Amino acid sequence: MKLEGKTAVITGAGRGIGRATAHALAREGCNIVLAAPEMDQIETVATEVRAIGPEALAVQTDIGHKSQVTALAQAALSRFKFVDFLVNNAGVAIHNAIPNIKEEDWDWMMTINLKGTFLCTQAFFQHMCDRRSGHIVNIVSRAGKIGSAKFGAYAASKFGMLGFTQTTDAEGLEFGVKATALCPGAVDTQQRAENHVDDHSKLLLPEDVADYVAFIVTRPARVYIGEATPVPQFMKPHPGANNLKSGI
Repeated sequence: MKLEGKTAVITGAGRGIGRATAHALAREGCNIVLAAPEMDQIETVATEVRAIGPEALAVQTDIGHKSQVTALAQAALSRFKFVDFLVNNAGVAIHNAIPNIKEEDWDWMMTINLKGTFLCTQAFFQHMCDRRSGHIVNIVSRAGKIGSAKFGAYAASKFGMLGFTQTTDAEGLEFGVKATALCPGAVDTQQRAENHVDDHSKLLLPEDVADYVAFIVTRPARVYIGEATPVPQFMKPHPGANNLKSGI
């Protein structure tokens, strides 16, 4: 087990990618602090983590509120003394064409996706810098790299997350603190199902993304991964025929 004795804080940890990430890191021996507004969900995941082996702490948290994020950090540090990893996974989405985007929907996505990432990073970043060790993984989305129709508010929040991740990594460099943007394509989650009509057999699974998180945080200190973009096979870009020589 590569993460025995380490501790990770995961937001949006009650289901989907967050739950899968908790399992993946726990299998490497990592203690897990689970954050989400739904206490019943994160308590369930905490029980699952303990069944794997490591310790787990569920902290009811709305990451859009600084006071709750501060309480999350205090609870994590009080229980485990140190936090080695922060996975900013919590996110929300409502998709509409620009004329139909409601101001409250815009504000909600900016609050959770962008402000929440900022507040959680701020809550743990100095601690990591003081220890000269730590890794922050932000679950951004492919929508943080490529804007699409009806993704106006969501893409804007995710593009912001990508830029903030790069800044976090730059500021952490001299202190040995890393930040990585994980930008997955379509993943079979409840949030995806609420916004899309899909052939679910073609989507990434939450476990696929979680495996990337585990891979990223178990690399040796010499390895730098600034960004990764796993996508399902159907989203893979294909070269146009005009770019190919005859017979290829």
